[in-house]
Amino acid sequence: VPLLIIAIVLLIWQFAPSYAWVSRNLRFLNRLYISSPTLIVQELGNLMNGTHGSVLVWPYLETTVVATLAGTAIGLVLGVAVGLVLSDSDTLNKILQPFIAVLNSVPRVALIPIFILMAGPTISAEIISVVAVVFFIVFFNAYEGGRGVRAVNLENARVLGASTFKVLMYVRMPSVVEWTLAVVPNALSFALVVSVTTELLAGIQGMGYLLLTATTNIDSTLTFAIIVILGIIGVVLVFLSQYV
Repeated sequence: VPLLIIAIVLLIWQFAPSYAWVSRNLRFLNRLYISSPTLIVQELGNLMNGTHGSVLVWPYLETTVVATLAGTAIGLVLGVAVGLVLSDSDTLNKILQPFIAVLNSVPRVALIPIFILMAGPTISAEIISVVAVVFFIVFFNAYEGGRGVRAVNLENARVLGASTFKVLMYVRMPSVVEWTLAVVPNALSFALVVSVTTELLAGIQGMGYLLLTATTNIDSTLTFAIIVILGIIGVVLVFLSQYV
């Protein structure tokens, strides 16, 4: 059934705009705005091979993927570390929690221009932007995982002579890791979105830059081709995060 639905949508997309009445009265089905599946497939081939005057997509894709993975990795480590420490310290939790709540309420997209000013229109600004988003996604899950450990387990560990560090690493950490792994797919999805958004705003030579170029030139075929590539990359990243 899903394949049948996809086939019907592609057929409508391919042939409906060819009728003058449809393109004239249903603007969203105008070929200028939505291109066609066959043209998009051709554009994908041109992007991958750099043929017919098209740019070669691989260097741009590499920038986006590297920034996404690097920012996610750093954000994961920082989020887990801070979440673990705060979940084990009531004093630090009371001091820092209000500041973290305030920072989390600020839209991360609004901070991207600041990161661009700090690091310039480079991949570094892109990575910092990704870290800022992934950190908070991971932190709150890691924190809840650490706080969710039963008090009796903590007391038993202390009675058996476990130090504060060992309680942190061997009692709280497994729960933190479990909660963190559950949020990794979402973190990667948001990381990819932020990476492309930063490229759009800063003109960094990644997939966002190609998307900006396509939009500026009103090239719907290139726009949809880039969206397809980003969609495939997103699916692959989420799949790998779940099964690797």
